Amino acid sequence: MHDEDLAIEDRFAGLLVLLYAQHITVVSRLPTTAVTVEGSQTFLLLGTTPLLLPDPLDKLARRLLARRRGHTTIGATSDSTWLFPGAYAGEHLSSHHLGVRLKRLGIYSRPGRTSALMGLSTQLPAAVLSKLLGISPEGATAWTQSGGNWARYAAGLQDRPPPRLHHTTDASETPGA
Repeated sequence: MHDEDLAIEDRFAGLLVLLYAQHITVVSRLPTTAVTVEGSQTFLLLGTTPLLLPDPLDKLARRLLARRRGHTTIGATSDSTWLFPGAYAGEHLSSHHLGVRLKRLGIYSRPGRTSALMGLSTQLPAAVLSKLLGISPEGATAWTQSGGNWARYAAGLQDRPPPRLHHTTDASETPGA
């Protein structure tokens, strides 16, 4: 978040995956209109309800919004409509390319999203998760039911029989070998 040596696009995109459980495909296609600045507050629209960005994420969003030109838009007369402009004028950054960039930073989408959803689902009701993050109501419900009930899951482990350990043998120990 604070490493100024990293591209601001990568930092902001990575934080959206790790903090707000966003798919890389959603992040790469965010329009500039998804970020709204009202006075000292910065909002991000991922679902149907704008999400108030905390400091310093709000500052990253403002900086990213201020410099939204892609590789080929240097000579363009207007700014890109995409928060993450792609290599071709008028196009967003491909989700594949964004994924490669994030992997170079050690950010892997699936485990990052899963971890974020596990944490958020213990703090927010399903309806709020759905409206803020843009995930389906069914998905949000499933996450809150699993993420919020780890104590019940752990207690249920006591009722399970212990796992059966299988002794592995090589071919010379197998009867008839």
